[in-house]
Amino acid sequence: MEYIYESAQRSYEDFASGRVLYNARGTTSFPVRLASEIVQRCLRMLEDRGNEGPYTLFDPCCGGGYLLTVAGLLHGQRFKQVIGSDVNAGVLELAGNNLSLLTPEGMQRREKQIKELIQLYDKPSHHEALQSVARLEQLLDRSAIEEVRCFQGDITNWKEPFDLPHKANLVLTDLPYGQIVSWNGDSADPVHDFFEHVYRLLEPGRAVVAVIADKSQKLRHDRFTKIQGFKVGKRQVAILEPKG
Repeated sequence: MEYIYESAQRSYEDFASGRVLYNARGTTSFPVRLASEIVQRCLRMLEDRGNEGPYTLFDPCCGGGYLLTVAGLLHGQRFKQVIGSDVNAGVLELAGNNLSLLTPEGMQRREKQIKELIQLYDKPSHHEALQSVARLEQLLDRSAIEEVRCFQGDITNWKEPFDLPHKANLVLTDLPYGQIVSWNGDSADPVHDFFEHVYRLLEPGRAVVAVIADKSQKLRHDRFTKIQGFKVGKRQVAILEPKG
């Protein structure tokens, strides 16, 4: 693929999992450059369709919240709400901690934790993390995000109530690949049911959906039109808009 918005190579070390952003065993990170490129392509599509924002960003398979938090930190000036959900209740505490970094209070709490680590261990990595906090705080200064939240929910299960406080303008999600993270639930066709359920959570005529998956999964559905699709390494990315 050709990078349009993130064409210049630069360091993304401030976003390294476990540096300032929280991490835990069994959760995944995501390439920051690719995440930013996808988000900016989606934002341009929303603008081209007359939706200037600010937007509601939603990840229904958020895991530990890494992708959602990176998107919010880099492009928080374009979002008003950032919402995540996951069927696995065990990852929601981690997701909540990461999403808290999109707020001044959460970032200040993380800064305090890192300073305590410096007092205890005085490792170079902790001092580097503190420098990263200062740079990430600068990103927060321009953020328009007013609300962050995460909750448990199975995006493939119609039997469970699943509603958002605000209709989503951008759905951004990295679907389970079956390696570190697998689909949970009883759905016989989770990708189809994912699209079916996401459709009713979108703001009509003012939304796009960006889905990342491995190359074996078919990212299509009768309710959606694919606008863009490309492959990066082991991943495929599809950007779609709802019909009607």
